[in-house]
Amino acid sequence: MAGPKIKEVKRHLDGRVQTWDCEPLSVEDDRAVVRFRLPARVGEWPRGTMTLGFFWENRSYNLYRFLSPDGDLLGHRLDVVTEVSVEQDRIEYLDLIVDVVVSATGDVHVEDEDEAKKAASKGLLEPAHLEAIESALGTILRDPRRIFRDADALLPQE
Repeated sequence: MAGPKIKEVKRHLDGRVQTWDCEPLSVEDDRAVVRFRLPARVGEWPRGTMTLGFFWENRSYNLYRFLSPDGDLLGHRLDVVTEVSVEQDRIEYLDLIVDVVVSATGDVHVEDEDEAKKAASKGLLEPAHLEAIESALGTILRDPRRIFRDADALLPQE
């Protein structure tokens, strides 16, 4: 990837850390938009899928928009997170396991709730984490299209 980079750092409750070098599209004090092309298939998203990542320090979720190599919408995924930090060269957050996938046709599917329950039973999810998950799911499931519109407003005008 040529040009400036910003590192996305995803911390997991078990201590694992994943990082990706992304292209910054817009980075402000408390929010950012980045672009990343998938080098390999990830779940239902094929190799070459363009990912736009939207991050807000004051929200309990991140949003990923998946576009085909031709630019067609493939879907969205909202990850429930906490401890989001946005800097000019780095975005970091703690992943709280639960994700919501919204297909291009609008079908909504909550993923990994069972995994979150197992993590809670092992003491990996604190009460504040459980509250954040519940709050995020309430916001996301009430009207995901509002979140998509909020994200659209962050995209730089070309």
